[in-house]
Amino acid sequence: MILHIHRPGYLAAAVLLLYGLLTIGYALVTPVFEAPDENHHFYTVQAIAVNGRLPVATTLPGVAATLLGVGDDLARQEAAQPPLYYLLLAVLLGRSGEGPSLQINPYAQLGQTTGNPNLYVPETRETAVWQTAVFRLRLVSVLLGGLTLALIYQAGRLLWPLQPGRALLAMSLVAFLPQFNFLHAVISNDTLIILFSSLVIWQVLRLWLSGVSRKRLFLLGITLGAAMLSKTAGLLLLVWGTGAVGWWWWRHGEQYGRWPAVRDFILLTLLPAFLLAGWWFGRNWALYGDPTATTVFIELAGGERTLTVRQLLRELVTVAQSAVAYFGWMTIKPPSFVYWLWGGIALVGLGGTGTTVYRHDRIRWELVGILAGWVALLTAGWLQFLLRTPAEQGRLLFPAILPISLALAYGLSQWRYGWLAGIVALLTSCYALLVVIPAAYMPPPLITMADLPPTARLVQTPIGVLELVAVGPLPATAVPGERLEFTLYWRKTGNVSHPPTEVITVLGHDLALVGSHHTYHGNGLFPATFWPDDTIIVDDVSVYLEPTTSSPTEARLFVSILDAGTAVEIGRVKVIPAQWPETSTPVLAQWGDGILLTWAQVLTTTQTLEVQLQWHITQPPGQALTTFVHLGDPAAPPIAQADGPPRNGFYPTSFWAAGEVFTDTYTLALPAGGVDGRYPLHIGFYDPATGSRLPLYVNGQRQPNDAYWLGQFSATSR
Repeated sequence: MILHIHRPGYLAAAVLLLYGLLTIGYALVTPVFEAPDENHHFYTVQAIAVNGRLPVATTLPGVAATLLGVGDDLARQEAAQPPLYYLLLAVLLGRSGEGPSLQINPYAQLGQTTGNPNLYVPETRETAVWQTAVFRLRLVSVLLGGLTLALIYQAGRLLWPLQPGRALLAMSLVAFLPQFNFLHAVISNDTLIILFSSLVIWQVLRLWLSGVSRKRLFLLGITLGAAMLSKTAGLLLLVWGTGAVGWWWWRHGEQYGRWPAVRDFILLTLLPAFLLAGWWFGRNWALYGDPTATTVFIELAGGERTLTVRQLLRELVTVAQSAVAYFGWMTIKPPSFVYWLWGGIALVGLGGTGTTVYRHDRIRWELVGILAGWVALLTAGWLQFLLRTPAEQGRLLFPAILPISLALAYGLSQWRYGWLAGIVALLTSCYALLVVIPAAYMPPPLITMADLPPTARLVQTPIGVLELVAVGPLPATAVPGERLEFTLYWRKTGNVSHPPTEVITVLGHDLALVGSHHTYHGNGLFPATFWPDDTIIVDDVSVYLEPTTSSPTEARLFVSILDAGTAVEIGRVKVIPAQWPETSTPVLAQWGDGILLTWAQVLTTTQTLEVQLQWHITQPPGQALTTFVHLGDPAAPPIAQADGPPRNGFYPTSFWAAGEVFTDTYTLALPAGGVDGRYPLHIGFYDPATGSRLPLYVNGQRQPNDAYWLGQFSATSR
């Protein structure tokens, strides 16, 4: 158990210092505006600094164009956010002129972890002189996070004055939570509402533990007003704070007097809160007809949506992960072990709390109920918002991080080595800072011809002003619903005036389009306009195969440059199902050493015979064979036939492997004039180079003509 620590204040200061160093590191390795809505937060600040007034949401009908100022449109939904955070940063930013000029990456796949992670082209970001201004504003977030950590520590000391280790552990868990570091390393108004939420919770705990005074009530009112001016979650905080103080008076305020208590709370808490923040809600009502401007925010953020229960459950997984570590525009995930470690911390903490309750240890259940009430109220408000618009981000629950961290620290402190959770947290944050984020934004390697790996196949084909030099080895197999990954080697052969778009196309069965990918080179991180001369770019690419891709089949891969000529075929890949179907039917026939026919069906129409077969491969033939389906006397030329590689030529026998089970279909066109009589239908295999047929066995006996008889059918058109 964590009980006594000498000089806890020094350790708390050390945790704060480590937090500051880590979070500044996150601010340095995270490219500008590569965090959720950081660009819009910055533009909101800049619009205030340039125009000298608050921005106006620009895309709603009824908003007069004369109300708009410079940069209001760039602020987008953040123009509808409460303004305190932006006002504070606008003072720091000053009049910096027009907004930054950046080149958008049109192929950015925000909210996905398998595509272009960057919203902006890195090189245009690196040459911008205003990066210093952005970093300066990021330092404000670092400071706000440090103040939140101090409040967590102070709240822990209030609850456990004789056990500072718990307060230190709660503080450490948050200080070294990778998502907390990332959030407080970028420009985001979440940092201010998290701080004010923690401050209100600390004030309420102090009221409960040390008593109510008029000064404390007034300071609580000021904090609640500031919270409402920080984010709409401040309204929930007002509801919770009113309930928490009201409950204290109900239980312990007899000596204060019921009416004086209500009067003082109204005059000293609610009135200052609304005097401080009420004008904002009046402004929203006048502009948008919505005092909270939530409708405005949702419309600008993508509009209303409906969410099924299944979709909600799937998004809750993303929420849990993004509360731990999810970087960029929800595009960068750490390895799964990071989530497992934090899941272990949570489970051990909950287990410790459970053992305490089981032993009936003394617990301040009133305080537990108050803190849990804030977590529940915030979660309910967030869920209501999530049902209306995409909001599957764990950071939106961070205003409740103080009570959550205290609960975890309390449970962990029941175990002898519970303090190790802080060390584990620190390691995960360092790993994300030093490995995960830098790797995601690392540009592709640059090499020369001498550096080409021996596994690369030379292509040396010009495509527009670029040359596809070589192709890395293609994977042996691919599965529908998964990604096909390989490497291309490029260099430019002339002046590139605008970023060319690399296009990967995959054609599957019957040349159906089963996958395509458009991107700037380097997964969006290194457009060809910035390539050095006489250098080869190692471009790792991937393309998603549609889940509906017909398999098994031979897929053909093509590479091209958008609007720059013909696509170049770079190879073929075997596409197989994730799991081969089971077969329990008896073997009808066997060709060679391991081609088994397990099922056959013939469907007739007036003009065709459709032959459906199921093959079970126990030993592949290891060569390219042609399947023949002949209608007519085997000793005479066929009346109708369908010869060719299996699956309409898209799954040659040279691709087959042991254990495969799949169906194949052949269509025979009947003679136009028809032929009287009924004729036998046979199938088999032959070597197209020599014409020799593959031996056929039925019940162990070699069959005449090595052709399997499917039955008698009419060749007369009806």
